[in-house]
This record gives sequence, structure tokens and C-alpha cells, in this order.
Amino acid sequence: MSPLYYRRGSIFWALILIAIGVIFLVPNFYPNLHPWYLIARYWPILIIIWGLSKVVDYVHARSHPEVAAPPLFSGTEVILLLLILIVGTLLSHVILAPWHEWSREWGIHLDESNWNNPFLNSYNYTQDLSQKVQPGSRPKLIVVNRRGDVSIQSSDSPEISAVVKETIRTTNETEAKKIYDLLKLQLADENGQYVFQPDWGSLPNGGNNVRLDLTFRTPKSVSTEISTDHGDILLNGLQGDQSLTARAGDVHAANVNGTVRVEKSGGATEIRGVRGDVEISGRGGDVQVADVSGEVSVKGEFTGSVQFSNLRHDLSFKSSRTNLTAQNLAGKLDMELGSLEIVNLNGPLDLMTRQKDISVRGFRQRVKVEDRNGNVSLHADSPPADPIEVDLKNGDILLALPSSSSFTIDAASHHGEVDSDFVAPSLVVQRQGGEPSIKGTYGKGGPLIRLTTTYGTIHLVRETAAGPEPSRPPAAGETQVSLRRRVRVSRMERLRMAQ
Repeated sequence: MSPLYYRRGSIFWALILIAIGVIFLVPNFYPNLHPWYLIARYWPILIIIWGLSKVVDYVHARSHPEVAAPPLFSGTEVILLLLILIVGTLLSHVILAPWHEWSREWGIHLDESNWNNPFLNSYNYTQDLSQKVQPGSRPKLIVVNRRGDVSIQSSDSPEISAVVKETIRTTNETEAKKIYDLLKLQLADENGQYVFQPDWGSLPNGGNNVRLDLTFRTPKSVSTEISTDHGDILLNGLQGDQSLTARAGDVHAANVNGTVRVEKSGGATEIRGVRGDVEISGRGGDVQVADVSGEVSVKGEFTGSVQFSNLRHDLSFKSSRTNLTAQNLAGKLDMELGSLEIVNLNGPLDLMTRQKDISVRGFRQRVKVEDRNGNVSLHADSPPADPIEVDLKNGDILLALPSSSSFTIDAASHHGEVDSDFVAPSLVVQRQGGEPSIKGTYGKGGPLIRLTTTYGTIHLVRETAAGPEPSRPPAAGETQVSLRRRVRVSRMERLRMAQ
């Protein structure tokens, strides 16, 4: 008799292929049924099919006693079974359970919604809302949105109108229609305050599968109080005070005659054209503030690019790493993770930071800088009339002044070097020893310049309209000093070109 060869698992894998083919064929006829949704719900059938194949193997072995019966489970099959159980459980939690429930069960604090669940369909609806506004009044619009963008534009119409685009994520249209009927959106008039605040608690899963994109048209005199968890806020052309809160989204406000207050937990912030104060707090990415007539205050942790320009009043920026106050920024201020550049500052500057290269060009009043692990470069457009103070730990200082300047200086570099283009009998440049220094007065004397650094070089540069003055030729007996000077000037030029 010819030997019978046992081929374990042939029936099991054939049945699996048939089941997978059926699962992915069904959505072609019933689009509301997602194949992964079916797998997440019915994956235990896989184990049942496997068990049936084991029964077939057992019956086959009993009918052929001349062939050794296969083991009930091999080591590889035990591992495969555990893997199926783990993956199947994960799929069930992720796809079938509400997103916020399974993340809480596992101690994971994610975006508490199932909005990004790829196994749901989107259904869109639109509603129009409006309320008349009393002529001459200064109404307030209050908007609380869970998910979606909020756009507010001014108009000449004596009413507040809103176009609401609703996007509902569910498995089928019947469930979406039920949620739509439960929303009951309205713009309520509460004694001059116009409130849009859906009852999210009445919706399944707390409304986490609903997105409302809102477009408001309001009179220019409207002040606002806008809050959104997941979405952008866009506001333009209003004359009242604006309070904007965005947990995860961008904020854009422009052409506002009033105070703008912004609270952020993420995303970018852009404020332009404000006749009033600007206050930004929290944390986020990029910050851009331009053309503001009032005070600007930024407090928090913003990890992107921070840019200010054309600020007519006080600027205050406070974070765990940087504390900055400045006045009358006619030019621009750009700050990134490792650098800070200021151009054309008409008022005083107080800056305390660390691990940043600092460049200030075109300052006209008092400057005080404290930095650690960075280079500082200061270029004055006119002779200094106010004190200049730089306290640097581990870095180079370059101070460029017009040739017509008069000043008193006290500069010292601990374990570093000093270099000066300014020469006068009352100005003593000491290059030797462990603490080289520049001390004394130049010209008629004047404001005090105090520069200190460790393990760096202090460059005091005479600057003309055409650029830095060339170094004077060395006198007799100055060969070694001149050689050292040329090396320092070369380093100084490289530093200025890099900035």
C-alpha cells in the first residue's frame, strides 16, 4: 500500500481564503458595510474555523490508523493563536468601541473622538440660522464648538447670520439622520448676547463624531467669545473686543478695532491690523503679530517661529527660556529655537535668554541683554545716548558703533580676548592676562557701555556709512600685536557675515 501523506491545515486555509473573499465582496453590494468593520465584529469565527479543521484532522486520522496522528497544537500554532487573540481584541476596541472609551481604558489620552476612524462614512447637512440685531447696539456673539472651523466676517446687515455645515461620521445614513435630528441647532438671543452652543451631551458618544463648520456674518460692532476644541478660528473686520480660545487649531484675526485675547493649546497664531491690545497665552506653534497700535503680550511656550513687526507700543514675551520686553518696534523681530534677530527698534530693549544667537540692528535707546551659550551682535545706527549692557556666558560679543560716538566703556572677557577699533589716550585696551579688558572713555565720554563674557571675544567695532573702518597700520614694535589683531578681525568679519 502506498503511504498516505498528511497535509495539515489545507481545509483551514481554504476556508479562510473563502471567508476573506466574501468579506471584501460584500461592500461592493452594500457600501455601508466596511470589510474591516466586519472583521472586527466577527473575527472569533476564525478560531471556530480553525477548531473545525482540527476536528476534520482528527476524523481523518481515525480513518487512517496507519498514519501517525498529528499533534493537537504545535508550538508555532500556539503563538499564532495568541497573535490572533491579541490582534482581534485590538481591532474590536479600536473599531467597534467609541474612540474615547478604549483610549481611557488603556490610559491613553488621545483626541477623544472617532473622527479619524477610517471605518465610518461621512454624511453632510447644511443649516442657516439668523437673528436680528437692534440698531446702534453693541451685541456679543458667544460660540462654543466641539469640532470644526469658526469663521466670522463683518457685514453691513443689521443681523447675525450663520451657515452651519454639519458632517456626521457613522456607519450608515440612518444613524446619521438620527444624530442630525438630535442636534437642534439654534442661535439664541439672550438679552443682547447671541449664543451658539449645541447640547453635545444629548448626542451619542458626546457628539465626538460630529463636525460643525460655522460661517458667521455679523455687524462690525460685534464683540465675540469663541471657543473650539478642534478647529481653526478666523475673524476679520470687527470693532469690539475679541476673546478667542482654540485647543487644537490655528487662530487668524485681522483688522480689529479693539482688544484681541487668544488662548492656545496648539496650532499657529496670526494677528494683524489691530487698533488695541493683543494678549496671547498658552502653548502652540508659530506666532505672527503685525501692525498693532496697542500693547502686545505673549506668555507661554511657543515652539515654532515667533515674528513681530510694526508694533507701536510695548512688547512683552515670556517663556521658560526667554524674557523679553521692547518698545516701539518699527521693524521686525524674528525668534526661533536657537536665534533671535531684531531690526529697527526705536525704544529700549531688555532681554534675558539662553542658548540663542542674538542680533540687534538699528537700536536707538537702552539695551540690556543677558544670554548663555550664544553670540551677541549689536549694531547702532546712531551714536549711543543710553546705556548698553551685555552679560554673556560662553560666547562672543560684537558691538558696532558709528565713528562719531562718545561713550564710557567697561568691557572684560574672562578667559577670552578683546579687540577695539576705537583708539584714544583715555581708552585702555588690555589684551594680556586671564581677563583682557577695554576700559575708559572715548570722545567726550557719555553713556556707560558694560560688556562681559566668559570664554569668548569682545569686538568693539568702529562703523561708517560704508561699513567698518579698516584697521590702522601697525606702528613700530607692534608686529605680534598686529598679527593677533588681523586674526581677530578675520574672526569678527566671519561672525558678522554669518549674522
